[in-house]
Amino acid sequence: MQQNESGHAAFWEPEEPLPPNPGTAEAETLVKLLSSGGQYVRTGILLLPSEWLGREGEVAARLGISHVNYAGWKAAQLPAPQSFLLLSADRLLGELDELCLESHPHTTLLVSLLDLPLTRLHPAERSKFWQFFCGGFSKRPRALLLALPEAATLALPAEAEGWQTEGRLAAWSL
Repeated sequence: MQQNESGHAAFWEPEEPLPPNPGTAEAETLVKLLSSGGQYVRTGILLLPSEWLGREGEVAARLGISHVNYAGWKAAQLPAPQSFLLLSADRLLGELDELCLESHPHTTLLVSLLDLPLTRLHPAERSKFWQFFCGGFSKRPRALLLALPEAATLALPAEAEGWQTEGRLAAWSL
């Protein structure tokens, strides 16, 4: 998957329509929920198995949503001499807000490679991030779906079961 200079994935289009797959049904249901407009906070989590890491652009294309590689996007934002990031929950949430405001072809945006910044946050900051992302990240122009490795347990919210109960956490098992 290639990216343009702003970190956005080049659009991957299958040559023929893809048949329905039970391994993607959970993710497709989550995208429909987030895209329906009936949710006050349109955020979700998509857990990816290791064999799909690095293929998030393809996942997004299969789901009919946009994709941004956070690491590529962030690298393009940094001034040349800066070599480290000052991470905080507020900063990450602000950057996700910026991504929501950018132009994308779809109303749902899959953000990948956010797991490392999340795990670098102090546990209290990570908790603050998830609390706001779950309940306060409202009235944004597009829905946000965070792609996280299923093995990245430190990056996940402590209340992941609640996300699952609400239908806002899905696993990709294609």
